Amino acid sequence: MLDRSRKNKVYSKKIKRLRRGIVITVVAACIIPTCICVILSVRYDRLNAKYKQSTADLEWYRQRYGSELSILSAVQPDTEAETDNVPDAEAGGFEQDYSDVDTSGALNPEDIEGTRYVYLTFDDGPSIYTEEILDILKENDVKATFFVCGKPDAKYVDAYKRIVDEGHTLGMHSYSHKYAEIYSSLDSFKEDFDKLRIFLYQTTGVWAKYYRFPGGSSNAVSKVDIKELEDFLEGTDATFYDWNISAKDDKAGNTKESIYANIVDNVPKFKHCIVLMHDAADKRSTVDALPDIIRDIKAMDDTVIVPITDNTLPVQHIK
Repeated sequence: MLDRSRKNKVYSKKIKRLRRGIVITVVAACIIPTCICVILSVRYDRLNAKYKQSTADLEWYRQRYGSELSILSAVQPDTEAETDNVPDAEAGGFEQDYSDVDTSGALNPEDIEGTRYVYLTFDDGPSIYTEEILDILKENDVKATFFVCGKPDAKYVDAYKRIVDEGHTLGMHSYSHKYAEIYSSLDSFKEDFDKLRIFLYQTTGVWAKYYRFPGGSSNAVSKVDIKELEDFLEGTDATFYDWNISAKDDKAGNTKESIYANIVDNVPKFKHCIVLMHDAADKRSTVDALPDIIRDIKAMDDTVIVPITDNTLPVQHIK
């Protein structure tokens, strides 16, 4: 009887261990796949979000610049390209370079014979490079002006806010940047302007009042007299700013060196310099050139880099 009792206990323990092993195996078989599914689901959501963002960015650039084929087909030898400076209204087009426009009236308002004021401005942002541009500006203790477009994607919200929080000037550059829509009528321009202004206010708390026309005020695309658009802006307490120095970073074949030269070599020509650059995903060279540009402008005698304010005399291509 005693032996049987011992055998039963041993058997019972084996059964318990077996049951415990089965339970652990079943639980593990449930938990491990579940954990894997959760991890894969999180990774999928992240990749899907990145995919959607990339798709949205690609669509935005296609709407602005046209399809990849149209861009490639537009590449011509230099002798032909020089005669084609008008943006494609249907595709949105590249902004024209008006750095050679007569800006003799754009003198320095504070002291024409004294300090040279340089205003670094960035169009088209925010982009994947905005944070890096802001880092460079912060490292060099420089304030700039960002003429931004409307990009409601969550990834850009912090960039809009950081521009404001770090003391830079937030300007407007149209919500959609679609030339064919913005310039089709005065009402279309108003709608786009109001949409961007309200969006920026809701995002940053800033009621923006500085504007830059897509393509500049002397663009050849607008179906509306720019003077009408200027009158509208004036009625909304907004002032538009063009530029008298261009980085020409929207031109094919630009490099870090050419962007640097286009800016630094031309700053000494003016006492009041509004510099055009672009903040966009295809403008890596601009970001690379920026530290040297800032360093050498600051090294110029009696020259300061400042953001656009109410006291800044506008450079305007139209009279």
